[in-house]
Amino acid sequence: RAPRARASVRRVVALAPPSNPRAHAQKCFLARAALAPSRALRPTARSRAMARATSSGARARDEAEAEDEDEDGMDDEFAESFYVGETECACDVMIIDEDEHEPRVVREENVDVRTLRREMEEDAMAVMTLLLTNEGKSKAVARARGTLPKSMSHCELSVALCSDEYIRSLNAGYREKDSATDVLSFPAESFGPMAVLGDVIVSVDTASAQAREVGHSLRDECRVLLVHGTLHLLGMDHEVSESEAEVMAAAEQEVLKALGWKVTGLTRRASGESTSDSSSTTLTTQRSVLVTDLDGTLLNENSVITPRVADALRRAMASGVEVVVATGKARPAAIKAAATQGLDGIIVGKNTPGVFLQGLEVYGRGGALVYEAKMPEDVTRDAFMMMDDVVHDGLALTAFCGDNCATLAPSVLLDELHHTYHEPASEIAGSVDEILSNNTVRKLLLMGPSKESIDGVRSIWEAAFRGRAEVTQAVADMLEILPLGNDKSKGVRAALKSMDVNPMTDVVAIGDGE
Repeated sequence: RAPRARASVRRVVALAPPSNPRAHAQKCFLARAALAPSRALRPTARSRAMARATSSGARARDEAEAEDEDEDGMDDEFAESFYVGETECACDVMIIDEDEHEPRVVREENVDVRTLRREMEEDAMAVMTLLLTNEGKSKAVARARGTLPKSMSHCELSVALCSDEYIRSLNAGYREKDSATDVLSFPAESFGPMAVLGDVIVSVDTASAQAREVGHSLRDECRVLLVHGTLHLLGMDHEVSESEAEVMAAAEQEVLKALGWKVTGLTRRASGESTSDSSSTTLTTQRSVLVTDLDGTLLNENSVITPRVADALRRAMASGVEVVVATGKARPAAIKAAATQGLDGIIVGKNTPGVFLQGLEVYGRGGALVYEAKMPEDVTRDAFMMMDDVVHDGLALTAFCGDNCATLAPSVLLDELHHTYHEPASEIAGSVDEILSNNTVRKLLLMGPSKESIDGVRSIWEAAFRGRAEVTQAVADMLEILPLGNDKSKGVRAALKSMDVNPMTDVVAIGDGE
Protein backbone atom coordinates (compact mmCIF):
# COMPACT_ATOMS: atom_id res chain seq x y z
CA ARG A 1 0.00 0.00 0.00
CA ALA A 2 1.19 3.46 -0.82
CA PRO A 3 2.19 5.57 2.18
CA ARG A 4 -0.59 7.86 3.30
CA ALA A 5 0.67 11.39 3.04
CA ARG A 6 0.40 13.61 6.03
CA ALA A 7 0.03 17.33 5.55
CA SER A 8 1.72 19.11 2.67
CA VAL A 9 2.78 22.68 3.34
CA ARG A 10 3.31 25.45 0.84
CA ARG A 11 4.82 27.92 3.27
CA VAL A 12 6.00 27.53 6.84
CA VAL A 13 4.91 30.41 9.05
CA ALA A 14 5.71 31.28 12.64
CA LEU A 15 2.47 31.46 14.59
CA ALA A 16 1.65 34.08 17.14
CA PRO A 17 -1.77 34.48 18.76
CA PRO A 18 -3.61 36.46 16.07
CA SER A 19 -5.48 39.58 17.08
CA ASN A 20 -7.99 38.84 14.35
CA PRO A 21 -8.24 35.05 13.91
CA ARG A 22 -10.43 35.30 10.81
CA ALA A 23 -8.07 37.70 9.02
CA HIS A 24 -5.15 35.54 10.03
CA ALA A 25 -6.88 32.48 8.61
CA GLN A 26 -7.50 34.38 5.39
CA LYS A 27 -3.77 34.89 4.86
CA CYS A 28 -2.80 31.36 5.83
CA PHE A 29 -5.26 28.91 7.36
CA LEU A 30 -3.71 27.87 10.67
CA ALA A 31 -0.48 26.01 10.04
CA ARG A 32 -1.10 22.29 10.08
CA ALA A 33 1.68 21.67 12.53
CA ALA A 34 -0.15 23.89 15.01
CA LEU A 35 -3.52 22.39 14.16
CA ALA A 36 -2.40 18.86 14.97
CA PRO A 37 0.61 18.99 17.30
CA SER A 38 0.09 15.34 18.22
CA ARG A 39 0.97 14.45 14.64
CA ALA A 40 4.36 16.12 14.26
CA LEU A 41 4.72 17.57 10.80
CA ARG A 42 7.12 15.45 8.78
CA PRO A 43 6.98 16.41 5.09
CA THR A 44 6.86 13.42 2.79
CA ALA A 45 8.75 13.14 -0.49
CA ARG A 46 5.52 14.15 -2.21
CA SER A 47 5.03 17.24 -0.06
CA ARG A 48 8.65 18.27 -0.52
CA ALA A 49 8.28 17.87 -4.28
CA MET A 50 5.08 19.89 -4.22
CA ALA A 51 6.80 22.59 -2.20
CA ARG A 52 9.66 22.74 -4.72
CA ALA A 53 7.23 22.83 -7.62
CA THR A 54 5.25 25.60 -5.99
CA SER A 55 8.01 27.84 -4.67
CA SER A 56 9.21 29.50 -7.86
CA GLY A 57 5.72 29.60 -9.32
CA ALA A 58 4.42 31.17 -6.13
CA ARG A 59 6.94 33.99 -6.40
CA ALA A 60 5.87 34.64 -9.98
CA ARG A 61 2.20 34.55 -8.99
CA ASP A 62 2.82 36.91 -6.09
CA GLU A 63 4.20 39.49 -8.51
CA ALA A 64 1.57 38.90 -11.20
CA GLU A 65 -1.32 39.00 -8.75
CA ALA A 66 -0.10 41.96 -6.71
CA GLU A 67 -2.66 44.16 -8.44
CA ASP A 68 -5.43 41.82 -7.33
CA GLU A 69 -4.73 42.09 -3.62
CA ASP A 70 -7.73 43.14 -1.59
CA GLU A 71 -7.93 46.15 0.66
CA ASP A 72 -6.19 44.55 3.61
CA GLY A 73 -3.29 43.56 1.41
CA MET A 74 -4.17 39.88 1.40
CA ASP A 75 -3.18 37.90 -1.67
CA ASP A 76 -5.94 35.63 -3.03
CA GLU A 77 -3.56 32.65 -3.21
CA PHE A 78 -4.75 31.41 0.18
CA ALA A 79 -8.31 30.31 0.75
CA GLU A 80 -10.47 32.41 3.03
CA SER A 81 -11.93 30.43 5.88
CA PHE A 82 -15.67 29.96 6.24
CA TYR A 83 -17.90 28.46 8.88
CA VAL A 84 -20.12 25.40 8.82
CA GLY A 85 -21.96 25.68 12.10
CA GLU A 86 -19.26 26.18 14.71
CA THR A 87 -16.53 24.62 12.56
CA GLU A 88 -14.06 26.94 10.85
CA CYS A 89 -13.24 25.47 7.44
CA ALA A 90 -10.89 26.14 4.56
CA CYS A 91 -10.62 24.62 1.09
CA ASP A 92 -7.17 25.36 -0.29
CA VAL A 93 -6.87 24.81 -4.05
CA MET A 94 -3.38 25.20 -5.46
CA ILE A 95 -1.79 24.99 -8.89
CA ILE A 96 1.40 22.95 -9.14
CA ASP A 97 3.64 25.23 -11.17
CA GLU A 98 6.71 24.43 -13.22
CA ASP A 99 10.24 25.26 -12.32
CA GLU A 100 13.47 23.94 -13.76
CA HIS A 101 13.23 20.77 -11.67
CA GLU A 102 9.53 19.95 -11.87
CA PRO A 103 7.02 19.17 -14.63
CA ARG A 104 5.00 22.06 -15.96
CA VAL A 105 1.47 22.54 -14.82
CA VAL A 106 -0.96 21.85 -17.66
CA ARG A 107 -0.54 20.87 -21.29
CA GLU A 108 -4.19 21.45 -22.21
CA GLU A 109 -4.96 24.28 -24.62
CA ASN A 110 -7.79 26.71 -23.99
CA VAL A 111 -7.87 25.98 -20.26
CA ASP A 112 -7.77 28.97 -17.92
CA VAL A 113 -6.25 27.23 -14.92
CA ARG A 114 -6.69 30.23 -12.65
CA THR A 115 -10.40 30.33 -13.38
CA LEU A 116 -10.58 26.58 -12.85
CA ARG A 117 -8.83 27.00 -9.48
CA ARG A 118 -11.45 29.52 -8.35
CA GLU A 119 -14.25 27.24 -9.55
CA MET A 120 -12.71 24.27 -7.75
CA GLU A 121 -12.45 26.32 -4.57
CA GLU A 122 -16.17 27.10 -4.75
CA ASP A 123 -16.99 23.47 -5.46
CA ALA A 124 -14.75 22.18 -2.65
CA MET A 125 -16.49 24.54 -0.22
CA ALA A 126 -19.86 23.19 -1.36
CA VAL A 127 -18.72 19.58 -0.93
CA MET A 128 -17.29 20.23 2.53
CA THR A 129 -20.44 22.08 3.63
CA LEU A 130 -22.66 19.21 2.49
CA LEU A 131 -20.50 16.56 4.15
CA LEU A 132 -20.41 18.41 7.46
CA THR A 133 -24.13 19.22 7.55
CA ASN A 134 -25.59 16.31 5.55
CA GLU A 135 -28.52 18.50 4.65
CA GLY A 136 -29.87 15.83 2.33
CA LYS A 137 -29.83 13.31 5.21
CA SER A 138 -28.12 10.76 3.00
CA LYS A 139 -27.16 7.51 4.71
CA ALA A 140 -24.06 7.19 2.53
CA VAL A 141 -22.99 10.74 3.32
CA ALA A 142 -23.72 10.15 7.00
CA ARG A 143 -21.38 7.17 6.91
CA ALA A 144 -18.61 9.29 5.41
CA ARG A 145 -19.25 12.05 7.95
CA GLY A 146 -19.09 9.42 10.69
CA THR A 147 -15.34 9.03 10.18
CA LEU A 148 -14.85 12.57 11.51
CA PRO A 149 -15.20 13.71 15.12
CA LYS A 150 -18.69 14.85 16.06
CA SER A 151 -17.29 18.17 17.20
CA MET A 152 -14.52 19.96 15.30
CA SER A 153 -13.16 23.45 15.71
CA HIS A 154 -11.38 23.43 12.35
CA CYS A 155 -11.53 21.37 9.15
CA GLU A 156 -9.38 21.77 6.04
CA LEU A 157 -9.29 20.17 2.60
CA SER A 158 -6.45 20.66 0.12
CA VAL A 159 -6.82 20.24 -3.65
CA ALA A 160 -3.96 20.45 -6.17
CA LEU A 161 -4.34 20.94 -9.92
CA CYS A 162 -1.43 19.50 -11.88
CA SER A 163 -0.34 18.05 -15.23
CA ASP A 164 -0.17 14.45 -16.41
CA GLU A 165 3.61 14.61 -15.99
CA TYR A 166 3.33 15.59 -12.35
CA ILE A 167 0.71 13.03 -11.39
CA ARG A 168 2.75 10.43 -13.27
CA SER A 169 5.71 11.26 -11.02
CA LEU A 170 3.52 10.73 -7.94
CA ASN A 171 2.32 7.39 -9.28
CA ALA A 172 5.90 6.33 -9.97
CA GLY A 173 7.11 7.42 -6.55
CA TYR A 174 4.28 6.05 -4.42
CA ARG A 175 2.69 3.26 -6.41
CA GLU A 176 5.49 2.14 -8.74
CA LYS A 177 3.18 2.76 -11.70
CA ASP A 178 4.66 4.87 -14.48
CA SER A 179 1.40 6.27 -15.81
CA ALA A 180 -0.83 9.30 -15.46
CA THR A 181 -4.18 9.03 -13.69
CA ASP A 182 -7.12 11.33 -13.21
CA VAL A 183 -7.11 11.76 -9.42
CA LEU A 184 -5.06 10.68 -6.41
CA SER A 185 -6.07 10.94 -2.76
CA PHE A 186 -3.65 11.30 0.14
CA PRO A 187 -5.72 11.05 3.34
CA ALA A 188 -4.58 12.01 6.81
CA GLU A 189 -3.89 9.06 9.11
CA SER A 190 -6.30 10.24 11.78
CA PHE A 191 -8.63 13.11 12.55
CA GLY A 192 -8.75 15.22 15.67
CA PRO A 193 -10.89 18.20 16.67
CA MET A 194 -8.73 20.23 14.28
CA ALA A 195 -9.00 18.04 11.19
CA VAL A 196 -6.91 18.13 8.05
CA LEU A 197 -8.75 15.76 5.72
CA GLY A 198 -5.83 15.37 3.30
CA ASP A 199 -5.00 16.14 -0.31
CA VAL A 200 -6.88 15.49 -3.55
CA ILE A 201 -4.58 15.72 -6.58
CA VAL A 202 -6.29 16.23 -9.97
CA SER A 203 -4.58 16.04 -13.37
CA VAL A 204 -6.14 18.74 -15.54
CA ASP A 205 -4.74 17.00 -18.65
CA THR A 206 -6.53 13.71 -17.95
CA ALA A 207 -9.64 15.47 -16.64
CA SER A 208 -9.87 17.43 -19.90
CA ALA A 209 -9.55 14.25 -21.97
CA GLN A 210 -12.21 12.48 -19.90
CA ALA A 211 -14.53 15.48 -20.13
CA ARG A 212 -14.34 15.24 -23.92
CA GLU A 213 -14.99 11.50 -23.79
CA VAL A 214 -18.06 11.86 -21.61
CA GLY A 215 -19.31 14.99 -23.34
CA HIS A 216 -19.50 17.44 -20.45
CA SER A 217 -17.46 20.43 -19.30
CA LEU A 218 -14.04 20.35 -17.65
CA ARG A 219 -15.57 21.81 -14.50
CA ASP A 220 -18.13 19.00 -14.37
CA GLU A 221 -15.36 16.41 -14.72
CA CYS A 222 -13.34 18.09 -11.97
CA ARG A 223 -16.46 18.02 -9.77
CA VAL A 224 -16.73 14.27 -10.33
CA LEU A 225 -13.07 13.78 -9.42
CA LEU A 226 -13.31 16.09 -6.40
CA VAL A 227 -16.24 14.17 -4.93
CA HIS A 228 -14.57 10.83 -5.65
CA GLY A 229 -11.27 11.92 -4.11
CA THR A 230 -12.89 13.49 -1.05
CA LEU A 231 -14.86 10.33 -0.26
CA HIS A 232 -11.57 8.44 -0.44
CA LEU A 233 -10.19 10.83 2.16
CA LEU A 234 -13.12 9.95 4.40
CA GLY A 235 -12.39 6.23 4.26
CA MET A 236 -14.50 4.98 1.38
CA ASP A 237 -12.72 2.62 -0.99
CA HIS A 238 -14.33 1.03 -4.04
CA GLU A 239 -11.37 -1.35 -4.32
CA VAL A 240 -12.10 -3.30 -1.14
CA SER A 241 -15.10 -5.23 -2.42
CA GLU A 242 -18.03 -5.05 -4.79
CA SER A 243 -20.35 -4.09 -1.94
CA GLU A 244 -17.99 -1.30 -0.89
CA ALA A 245 -17.86 -0.10 -4.49
CA GLU A 246 -21.67 0.03 -4.51
CA VAL A 247 -21.66 2.06 -1.31
CA MET A 248 -19.13 4.52 -2.69
CA ALA A 249 -20.98 4.80 -6.00
CA ALA A 250 -24.19 5.57 -4.13
CA ALA A 251 -22.44 8.16 -1.96
CA GLU A 252 -20.92 9.86 -5.00
CA GLN A 253 -24.28 10.03 -6.73
CA GLU A 254 -26.05 11.33 -3.62
CA VAL A 255 -23.46 14.07 -3.10
CA LEU A 256 -23.58 15.11 -6.75
CA LYS A 257 -27.39 15.15 -6.75
CA ALA A 258 -27.60 17.08 -3.48
CA LEU A 259 -25.30 19.74 -4.92
CA GLY A 260 -27.33 19.98 -8.12
CA TRP A 261 -24.47 18.71 -10.28
CA LYS A 262 -26.07 16.69 -13.07
CA VAL A 263 -23.21 14.29 -13.72
CA THR A 264 -22.51 10.62 -13.09
CA GLY A 265 -20.10 9.63 -10.34
CA LEU A 266 -16.75 8.12 -11.26
CA THR A 267 -17.33 4.75 -9.57
CA ARG A 268 -20.67 4.25 -11.29
CA ARG A 269 -19.18 5.39 -14.59
CA ALA A 270 -16.42 2.83 -14.28
CA SER A 271 -16.43 -0.93 -14.57
CA GLY A 272 -13.87 -3.51 -13.50
CA GLU A 273 -11.33 -3.22 -10.74
CA SER A 274 -9.22 -0.19 -10.03
CA THR A 275 -5.59 -0.49 -11.02
CA SER A 276 -4.60 1.21 -7.79
CA ASP A 277 -3.46 -0.68 -4.74
CA SER A 278 -4.01 2.19 -2.33
CA SER A 279 -6.59 4.76 -1.40
CA SER A 280 -5.47 6.73 -4.40
CA THR A 281 -7.57 6.00 -7.43
CA THR A 282 -7.15 4.96 -11.03
CA LEU A 283 -10.09 3.26 -12.67
CA THR A 284 -10.09 1.07 -15.72
CA THR A 285 -13.20 2.43 -17.42
CA GLN A 286 -15.23 0.48 -19.94
CA ARG A 287 -14.84 2.68 -22.99
CA SER A 288 -16.48 2.49 -26.38
CA VAL A 289 -13.99 3.77 -28.92
CA LEU A 290 -14.73 4.75 -32.50
CA VAL A 291 -11.60 4.74 -34.67
CA THR A 292 -12.30 6.59 -37.89
CA ASP A 293 -10.54 7.59 -41.08
CA LEU A 294 -10.84 11.14 -42.40
CA ASP A 295 -10.58 11.27 -46.22
CA GLY A 296 -13.57 9.55 -47.76
CA THR A 297 -15.08 8.79 -44.35
CA LEU A 298 -15.62 11.83 -42.13
CA LEU A 299 -14.61 14.19 -44.95
CA ASN A 300 -16.61 14.56 -48.14
CA GLU A 301 -15.21 15.09 -51.64
CA ASN A 302 -14.43 18.71 -50.72
CA SER A 303 -12.41 17.62 -47.67
CA VAL A 304 -14.86 19.07 -45.17
CA ILE A 305 -17.04 17.54 -42.46
CA THR A 306 -20.73 18.07 -43.15
CA PRO A 307 -23.08 19.29 -40.39
CA ARG A 308 -24.87 15.92 -40.40
CA VAL A 309 -21.63 14.02 -39.74
CA ALA A 310 -20.56 16.55 -37.10
CA ASP A 311 -23.89 16.14 -35.30
CA ALA A 312 -23.51 12.35 -35.33
CA LEU A 313 -20.02 12.64 -33.83
CA ARG A 314 -21.20 14.97 -31.09
CA ARG A 315 -24.11 12.69 -30.22
CA ALA A 316 -21.78 9.70 -30.07
CA MET A 317 -19.38 11.51 -27.75
CA ALA A 318 -22.23 12.71 -25.55
CA SER A 319 -23.25 9.07 -25.08
CA GLY A 320 -19.74 8.16 -23.91
CA VAL A 321 -18.07 7.11 -27.16
CA GLU A 322 -14.47 8.25 -27.55
CA VAL A 323 -13.52 9.22 -31.10
CA VAL A 324 -9.97 8.54 -32.29
CA VAL A 325 -8.86 9.69 -35.73
CA ALA A 326 -6.66 7.34 -37.80
CA THR A 327 -5.53 8.99 -41.01
CA GLY A 328 -2.77 9.31 -43.55
CA LYS A 329 -2.80 13.05 -42.97
CA ALA A 330 -0.25 14.91 -40.91
CA ARG A 331 -1.64 15.99 -37.57
CA PRO A 332 -1.90 19.72 -38.51
CA ALA A 333 -3.93 18.74 -41.59
CA ALA A 334 -6.27 16.58 -39.52
CA ILE A 335 -6.83 19.43 -37.06
CA LYS A 336 -7.63 21.84 -39.92
CA ALA A 337 -10.05 19.33 -41.42
CA ALA A 338 -11.84 18.92 -38.08
CA ALA A 339 -12.05 22.70 -37.76
CA THR A 340 -14.40 22.83 -40.76
CA GLN A 341 -17.17 21.95 -38.25
CA GLY A 342 -15.60 23.23 -35.04
CA LEU A 343 -14.38 19.78 -33.98
CA ASP A 344 -10.70 20.70 -33.72
CA GLY A 345 -9.48 19.99 -30.21
CA ILE A 346 -12.48 17.68 -29.73
CA ILE A 347 -12.04 14.71 -32.06
CA VAL A 348 -8.46 15.63 -32.93
CA GLY A 349 -5.97 18.11 -31.50
CA LYS A 350 -2.55 18.42 -29.95
CA ASN A 351 -3.82 16.84 -26.73
CA THR A 352 -5.98 14.01 -28.06
CA PRO A 353 -5.17 10.43 -29.07
CA GLY A 354 -4.68 9.95 -32.79
CA VAL A 355 -2.97 7.99 -35.55
CA PHE A 356 -1.35 10.08 -38.29
CA LEU A 357 0.71 9.58 -41.44
CA GLN A 358 -0.71 6.07 -41.90
CA GLY A 359 0.45 4.98 -38.44
CA LEU A 360 3.91 6.56 -38.51
CA GLU A 361 3.08 9.07 -35.76
CA VAL A 362 0.85 7.82 -32.96
CA TYR A 363 -0.33 9.82 -29.96
CA GLY A 364 -2.02 8.46 -26.86
CA ARG A 365 -4.13 10.07 -24.19
CA GLY A 366 -3.17 13.65 -23.48
CA GLY A 367 -1.39 13.89 -26.83
CA ALA A 368 1.67 11.97 -25.66
CA LEU A 369 3.74 10.49 -28.51
CA VAL A 370 3.67 6.70 -28.14
CA TYR A 371 5.07 5.53 -31.50
CA GLU A 372 6.96 6.96 -34.46
CA ALA A 373 8.72 5.53 -37.49
CA LYS A 374 11.36 6.98 -39.82
CA MET A 375 11.85 6.39 -43.53
CA PRO A 376 15.24 4.88 -44.45
CA GLU A 377 17.37 7.47 -46.22
CA ASP A 378 18.10 5.19 -49.19
CA VAL A 379 14.37 4.84 -49.90
CA THR A 380 13.95 8.62 -49.89
CA ARG A 381 16.93 9.09 -52.23
CA ASP A 382 15.78 6.40 -54.67
CA ALA A 383 12.23 7.72 -54.73
CA PHE A 384 13.28 11.23 -55.74
CA MET A 385 15.69 9.77 -58.33
CA MET A 386 12.79 7.84 -59.89
CA MET A 387 11.00 11.12 -60.57
CA ASP A 388 13.56 11.85 -63.32
CA ASP A 389 12.07 9.01 -65.40
CA VAL A 390 9.81 10.26 -68.18
CA VAL A 391 7.06 7.90 -67.02
CA HIS A 392 6.58 10.18 -64.04
CA ASP A 393 5.99 13.34 -66.06
CA GLY A 394 3.02 15.19 -64.61
CA LEU A 395 3.36 13.51 -61.22
CA ALA A 396 4.65 15.09 -58.01
CA LEU A 397 6.51 13.65 -55.02
CA THR A 398 6.74 15.16 -51.55
CA ALA A 399 8.25 14.00 -48.28
CA PHE A 400 6.19 14.19 -45.08
CA CYS A 401 8.42 15.22 -42.21
CA GLY A 402 6.14 15.32 -39.18
CA ASP A 403 4.32 18.64 -39.31
CA ASN A 404 6.11 19.76 -42.50
CA CYS A 405 6.45 18.67 -46.13
CA ALA A 406 9.44 19.04 -48.47
CA THR A 407 9.94 18.50 -52.20
CA LEU A 408 12.45 19.24 -54.97
CA ALA A 409 10.14 20.89 -57.51
CA PRO A 410 7.00 23.03 -57.30
CA SER A 411 3.77 21.51 -58.56
CA VAL A 412 0.15 22.54 -58.86
CA LEU A 413 -0.69 19.09 -57.51
CA LEU A 414 1.19 19.81 -54.29
CA ASP A 415 -0.54 23.18 -54.10
CA GLU A 416 -3.83 21.29 -54.28
CA LEU A 417 -2.60 18.94 -51.57
CA HIS A 418 -2.12 21.96 -49.34
CA HIS A 419 -5.23 23.99 -50.16
CA THR A 420 -7.78 21.21 -50.65
CA TYR A 421 -6.50 18.45 -48.38
CA HIS A 422 -5.20 20.79 -45.63
CA GLU A 423 -1.70 19.22 -45.71
CA PRO A 424 1.34 21.38 -44.88
CA ALA A 425 2.66 23.40 -47.82
CA SER A 426 5.59 21.62 -49.49
CA GLU A 427 8.79 23.62 -49.04
CA ILE A 428 11.19 23.54 -52.01
CA ALA A 429 14.61 22.08 -51.17
CA GLY A 430 17.71 22.28 -53.33
CA SER A 431 18.59 18.59 -53.01
CA VAL A 432 17.63 15.35 -51.31
CA ASP A 433 20.56 15.89 -48.95
CA GLU A 434 18.97 19.15 -47.86
CA ILE A 435 15.67 17.40 -47.18
CA LEU A 436 17.37 14.67 -45.17
CA SER A 437 19.61 17.02 -43.22
CA ASN A 438 16.80 19.33 -42.15
CA ASN A 439 14.02 16.82 -41.52
CA THR A 440 13.07 13.38 -40.29
CA VAL A 441 11.19 11.87 -43.21
CA ARG A 442 8.18 9.80 -42.14
CA LYS A 443 6.59 8.92 -45.47
CA LEU A 444 6.61 9.83 -49.17
CA LEU A 445 3.54 10.72 -51.21
CA LEU A 446 3.29 10.44 -54.98
CA MET A 447 0.41 12.45 -56.44
CA GLY A 448 -1.03 12.37 -59.94
CA PRO A 449 -3.70 14.27 -61.85
CA SER A 450 -5.95 11.19 -62.01
CA LYS A 451 -6.47 7.66 -60.73
CA GLU A 452 -5.23 6.29 -64.05
CA SER A 453 -1.93 8.16 -63.77
CA ILE A 454 -1.21 6.52 -60.41
CA ASP A 455 -2.46 3.08 -61.46
CA GLY A 456 -0.03 3.23 -64.39
CA VAL A 457 3.06 3.53 -62.17
CA ARG A 458 2.05 1.63 -59.05
CA SER A 459 3.63 -1.64 -60.15
CA ILE A 460 6.92 0.20 -60.83
CA TRP A 461 7.02 1.58 -57.29
CA GLU A 462 6.03 -1.73 -55.73
CA ALA A 463 8.85 -3.48 -57.59
CA ALA A 464 11.39 -0.78 -56.71
CA PHE A 465 10.71 -0.91 -52.97
CA ARG A 466 9.68 -4.52 -52.43
CA GLY A 467 11.25 -5.66 -49.16
CA ARG A 468 12.34 -2.09 -48.38
CA ALA A 469 9.12 -0.12 -47.89
CA GLU A 470 5.33 -0.45 -47.89
CA VAL A 471 3.41 0.90 -50.90
CA THR A 472 -0.26 1.68 -50.26
CA GLN A 473 -3.09 3.68 -51.80
CA ALA A 474 -5.63 5.45 -49.58
CA VAL A 475 -6.81 8.00 -52.17
CA ALA A 476 -7.30 7.16 -55.85
CA ASP A 477 -4.85 9.72 -57.24
CA MET A 478 -2.17 9.24 -54.58
CA LEU A 479 0.39 6.56 -53.75
CA GLU A 480 2.05 6.45 -50.34
CA ILE A 481 5.41 4.91 -49.45
CA LEU A 482 5.83 3.97 -45.79
CA PRO A 483 8.71 2.51 -43.75
CA LEU A 484 8.66 -1.29 -43.95
CA GLY A 485 6.47 -3.03 -41.39
CA ASN A 486 4.26 -0.02 -40.76
CA ASP A 487 0.65 0.67 -41.61
CA LYS A 488 -2.39 2.30 -40.09
CA SER A 489 -3.54 -0.86 -38.30
CA LYS A 490 -0.25 -1.12 -36.43
CA GLY A 491 -0.59 2.51 -35.41
CA VAL A 492 -4.15 1.98 -34.20
CA ARG A 493 -3.05 -0.98 -32.06
CA ALA A 494 -0.30 1.16 -30.51
CA ALA A 495 -2.76 3.95 -29.71
CA LEU A 496 -5.33 1.60 -28.17
CA LYS A 497 -2.68 -0.16 -26.09
CA SER A 498 -1.49 3.16 -24.67
CA MET A 499 -5.13 4.01 -23.85
CA ASP A 500 -5.69 0.64 -22.13
CA VAL A 501 -8.53 -0.19 -24.54
CA ASN A 502 -9.31 -3.74 -25.68
CA PRO A 503 -9.41 -3.67 -29.51
CA MET A 504 -11.41 -6.90 -29.66
CA THR A 505 -14.33 -5.82 -27.47
CA ASP A 506 -14.41 -2.03 -27.13
CA VAL A 507 -13.64 -0.70 -30.61
CA VAL A 508 -15.41 -0.03 -33.90
CA ALA A 509 -13.21 1.06 -36.82
CA ILE A 510 -14.54 2.65 -40.00
CA GLY A 511 -12.82 3.85 -43.15
CA ASP A 512 -12.24 3.37 -46.84
CA GLY A 513 -9.17 2.77 -48.99
CA GLU A 514 -6.51 0.21 -48.21
